Amino acid sequence: MDRRQERLEKQRLYQQRYRAQRKREKAPGRDDIARALLHFAITENLAHGRHQDLARLVREISHRLENQGFNPAATRKAWQELVIRYGEGWSFQRKVHLLFGFHPDEETGN
Repeated sequence: MDRRQERLEKQRLYQQRYRAQRKREKAPGRDDIARALLHFAITENLAHGRHQDLARLVREISHRLENQGFNPAATRKAWQELVIRYGEGWSFQRKVHLLFGFHPDEETGN
């Protein structure tokens, strides 16, 4: 195995152990925190009638997404759908396995 393959294998094993540890700890990841923060920001602004603050948030985040290469029209549509859904009481999907200790991988042995 050459040096590059050894380095990649070492990194793969590290990531595997790290993910298993995070799973055991039930530690939220970046995406989990971002999802909860987004839900909070939208619902709180709507609940308190802070439509200008919500519009500013949408505008600022949209600019960041567009600077990363996302389509402006698709970005606007995604925001509209989220704000409407959250405004109607929709919430993000809860991770039920965290509440009850069920892990699909344990069932299948993977």
